[in-house]
Order: sequence, then C-alpha cells, then structure tokens
Amino acid sequence: MNLPWGLLHAGLQTVLDTALDPVVVMDTDGMVIGWNGHAERLFGWSWEEARDQRLSDMIIPHQHRAAHEKGLQHYLATGDGPVLDKRIEVPALHREGSEIPVELSITASEQFGDKLFIGFIRDISERKAESERQQRILQESEHRVKNMLTVVQAIALQTAANSADMDSFTTSFAGRLDSLARAHQLLVGRVWQDVAISALADRVLGAEVTAGRARFGGPELLLKAGQVLGLSMILHELYTNAIKYGALCRDEGQIELDWDSDGRTITLVWRELGTPCEAPDAPSSGFGQRMIAMSVRSDLSGTIERDWRPDGLTATLNFPVEP
Repeated sequence: MNLPWGLLHAGLQTVLDTALDPVVVMDTDGMVIGWNGHAERLFGWSWEEARDQRLSDMIIPHQHRAAHEKGLQHYLATGDGPVLDKRIEVPALHREGSEIPVELSITASEQFGDKLFIGFIRDISERKAESERQQRILQESEHRVKNMLTVVQAIALQTAANSADMDSFTTSFAGRLDSLARAHQLLVGRVWQDVAISALADRVLGAEVTAGRARFGGPELLLKAGQVLGLSMILHELYTNAIKYGALCRDEGQIELDWDSDGRTITLVWRELGTPCEAPDAPSSGFGQRMIAMSVRSDLSGTIERDWRPDGLTATLNFPVEP
C-alpha cells in the first residue's frame, strides 16, 4: 500500500494497489497525491520521493510542461478538458532523463472526495520499437525490390552483349539469376545457425566469380545468426550499387572481397576495380547507403569506411567477433 490510511479514499487506494499498470493521481494544484508500485518501476521515483511533488516537474518532458500547465488551468476555469477520458500516446520522462513512449488515459473525478485527476499509464516502448522495425522492413523490402529489378535488367543487358547466340545467353543469364536468387534467400528472415563468411560471399558473388569478374577469400570465419542477415544485406547492397553505377556496370569491372580477423575483430574489405559509371564522389546519403550504415551499426556493432577513388570504391568494415 502506497499511502497511509486516510489520505485517499479506500476505493481509490484499491485502484492503486490492484492496477496492472502504473497509476498516478494528481490534485488540482498539479501535485502528486497517489503513485503505485508500477509507477515507481516505470519512472524510477519511489512513492516517498514522488509524494507532494509537482507532476509536471517529474514525468512530463520539458517541451510539454507549459502545455500541461496551461491545459490544467484551462480545465479548472472552463471545465473543458480535450484530453480527458481518451487514450492518447505521449512521451513521458524517466527519473534519469530518458523519454518513455506511453499510452495515457486521464479521468477527472470527485467521487473520492475533492476533485482529482487519475492517470492510467501503459509503457508502449516495445510496441513502438516493433512498429519502427516493421516500418524499416517495409522500406527495405520496397527498396530491395526496386534494386532487384535494376540488377536483373543490368544482368540481362550485359549477358546479351557478351553472348554469341540465344543458347549461350540463356545459359549465362539463368546462372546469374540463380545466384542472385540464392543471395536473396538470405534476406527473407530465415532462422540461421552459424554461417561461414565464405558461404555468404558465394551466395552474393558466385555468378561473378564464375564469369571471372570477382574473387573472394579469407580464413574460415563463422558468423552468428544476428550477423548473417546484417552482413548479407550489406554485401547485397554493395553488389547492387556496383551493378548500378560502380565497377560492375562495365564488362571489364572486377570485385575483390577479402576478410581477416585478429581474434577480436573481423575486418572485411570490398574493393571495386574499374571505372565506375558515376563520378567516384557519388553521394552516400541515399537510402541504400543509410541502410548499410544502419546494418553495420545495429546488426554488426561495427564501423564502415568508404574510399571513393577514380578506379573504384573500397569499403572497409570492422566488427567484433561474437563469442
């Protein structure tokens, strides 16, 4: 029980004690007069610390405090409360200063004695994170489909230009599409066991190796499940960019992929050899480049450096070995 008997109506005290979510009670002066255990855990303030403190100073972010105080005064003067008895999503403030996305419902009541405001609060951090993840997946999927069509078109044109007849075109084109399809399988959310970098490289560059336009090599290093998808996305994006406007946009272009490890860090170098179809200072702020940066940071916990040279791009990735 958060409050000594007699400070709150027993019925309201029961609400605080039995609620499954944080509940905060505020008086008409904006002061905290009720604060249950879930509120303690969500916001980091104990009941003893929160009691008789100004609510806006504790859990309302700085940029919203003036609006909160103005809304309170407006309601007390007019009885008009636009946010009362509705579910709204707002940011709340943790004791340490971080913001928490919450779903909030506020009701004004006089049935427990003096007029007071009861706030029912739900932490929706996981819901927000999942929504953002789904949005990212949708953006990546749309972007990847467009890139896939561009790659298929480039493969068809390049294969046709170097095929003596329809039979040789069909054989070469089918082989390259098969390699592209196998690389794409790494991007559809399968549950992975440890996977060797060499297997991943073969999925992405296998057809180019067969055509004599790529090589890869390095020690046998295994990637954990979380790293596989991230690195596959990065390599797939680098390959797509090479086809679209990098070294592989020309028949004579080459790709070299090397990797090594000192036991703590894996270093992987993607090197393009050949005059690109766009200027070597090609912008790196497009969605594809942002996606690479996000994957390097979130999936590999690593870094990437790009060197746009006149004779081709060199991209160097460094990321930790997972135990």
